[in-house]
Amino acid sequence: MVHNGFVAGVTLMIYLKNENNDVFAYETQDEAAQFSPPGLVPMSDDEITQHLLPAPSVEELCQRIDTAADSARRGVAGDPLRAVEYDRARIAAEQFAAAGYQGDIPPMVAAWAINGRTAQEAADDILREAAQYTAALIALRETRLAAKEQVRMLMAAGEVEQAQQVVEQTVAAIEAAVAGIGNNAG
Repeated sequence: MVHNGFVAGVTLMIYLKNENNDVFAYETQDEAAQFSPPGLVPMSDDEITQHLLPAPSVEELCQRIDTAADSARRGVAGDPLRAVEYDRARIAAEQFAAAGYQGDIPPMVAAWAINGRTAQEAADDILREAAQYTAALIALRETRLAAKEQVRMLMAAGEVEQAQQVVEQTVAAIEAAVAGIGNNAG
């Protein structure tokens, strides 16, 4: 599509390309006819947009993946100190379970043994939640690292659009991986 005219007082350029995808821009049809080399063809709206907007860098695309994973981890565990709390509760629950749920109830387990929940039920609940959290962390790590590597390969091959699609799919997969786990549980 050849673009020419005015939109809100802004001149729309005419964008043409050659067989090597070199871009030529002209302000008027007359200018394009007078100065353009032979064999130029009009660019599509998508091609013009890609030409005018710089392609994201590998670092920018990988950062979007890392940011989504960071957000997902925070959604599961809350702040970093809460993650430490959850891990210490897991360790205490593992030790209590390994002792056959006998002896002194660890304070981290006792804190959850409320509202009619026994110490064993509390320990088992902590361990179940910890297993879900660990599985989510593993899934996040595997998804994040594999996607970043795929983005690097696609960008090296000049496949910017496919790399951007990988980022969008990865962000959605990361969000789905932590739905209903930890602090994300309804």
